[in-house]
Amino acid sequence: MRKILLLVISMFVWLTPIASWAEEAHQADHDALKGLLKITQQAFNTKNFDLMKQHIAQDNFTVVTIDGNKFESLDAFRAYWNDILKKNKTGLERIEVNPVADGSAEFLAENVGICHGTSNDKYYFTSGAIRTMPERWTAVLLREGGDWKVSRIIFSANVLDNPVLSGTKEAMQNFIIWAAVAGLIIGALGMWLFRCKKAA
Repeated sequence: MRKILLLVISMFVWLTPIASWAEEAHQADHDALKGLLKITQQAFNTKNFDLMKQHIAQDNFTVVTIDGNKFESLDAFRAYWNDILKKNKTGLERIEVNPVADGSAEFLAENVGICHGTSNDKYYFTSGAIRTMPERWTAVLLREGGDWKVSRIIFSANVLDNPVLSGTKEAMQNFIIWAAVAGLIIGALGMWLFRCKKAA
């Protein structure tokens, strides 16, 4: 029994510095991934997706959005992002993403990492309204040529409690109401002009 206990203690003492060394070895990877997160956030918030070009995996990049769309190129996702920010379509003026990682990335292999997190994104409407929607995201990272690259980004949100969807509906309703009011005014003015012309 004593020999077994000594063996267990010896193994613990021997493995502890190895675990510590492994964590230190990944510190540079963690720092690189934190930098990658900041670049991605900046690209989204400024709509300058060219910032991400050199940071995405070559021929292995996919984005899945909260509305279920899947894009397999940066250009396709850029077109989607710009489209939803068309003021006359969604009433949205801009979106501000605020991603925060749950913790350190997990390394599934030497050149594969995965990171999870949350993002309390702010949606700014042309009406002046600001809505905050909590989202979750998952990113898969690949090491290519010694550098970490984004391979997958998957977004998700609570479809049962979606303040942004409510804001979009509200903006569209306001647009319909104002369009109807404008139509009535134009119609009334037209009728008045017609009667004036007829009376003359």
